[in-house]
Amino acid sequence: MNEQRYPLLEDMHVLRTSALCSIRDRAFDSLPLYYEDYSEGIVSGCRIRTNQTSIAVQPGIVRYGGFMHFLREAMEIPYEPTDEYCMLKLRFGMPEESENFLWRTVHMNLSHDMTLGQDEMEICRFKLKKGSVLRAKYVDFFDRVTEFNTVNFIYSPYSAVGRSTLHPEIVSAFAREAMQYRLEPLDQSFCLQALEGLALSYDQIGFYLMHRLKLDSEDWDNMAFYRGLCDVLTELREGGGREIRKARRRRREVLVD
Repeated sequence: MNEQRYPLLEDMHVLRTSALCSIRDRAFDSLPLYYEDYSEGIVSGCRIRTNQTSIAVQPGIVRYGGFMHFLREAMEIPYEPTDEYCMLKLRFGMPEESENFLWRTVHMNLSHDMTLGQDEMEICRFKLKKGSVLRAKYVDFFDRVTEFNTVNFIYSPYSAVGRSTLHPEIVSAFAREAMQYRLEPLDQSFCLQALEGLALSYDQIGFYLMHRLKLDSEDWDNMAFYRGLCDVLTELREGGGREIRKARRRRREVLVD
């Protein structure tokens, strides 16, 4: 039998152990069950912010090792210009247990080692020139892979059904630029989904790029997804798609005889 218990918290009621267990189970078990079929990666939040001296990861939720890690406070770390690539990583500690608690720690470190060790996840990477400031704002969609002084989070895994995928912020940015042009029905459908701001699965993005670019099936990674979306934008630009904007701006002319 599968039953659902909801504790009734009323004035003058004795708060029994069974009620506390029910609150615990509902609070900590519901979210992992909802994301049971999802891959490891960022579930929500964890946006990147920079200033002149440090880089920070904002609060969010990360799924790793089958556990939902709640980053309740921003994590900040100083950076220095080195003219070499650095990777910002989350490092997940082994679970520890005391008499009353089970806890898991998440640390953040900045490393020139561009490989991931055990229990590590990439958040972003960058290469900073001396005398420059790191930026996390982009001129356009193509600017995200500018080599120097630019935060690149394309490689960061975003949690999705079955397999990690491209960050929805990147896919939404593609859609906002693509909608400036004349789009085919396949483009329109993809962009409408992307603009919802939710993560599109590995299969959804792969299906779109395969049919849009007439490619054979292949084993994509996040950078291949990004490059494919760049190819689509390039085709749209070269196809004269901006005529859709020009048509809106055309002024009416009145002829007087």
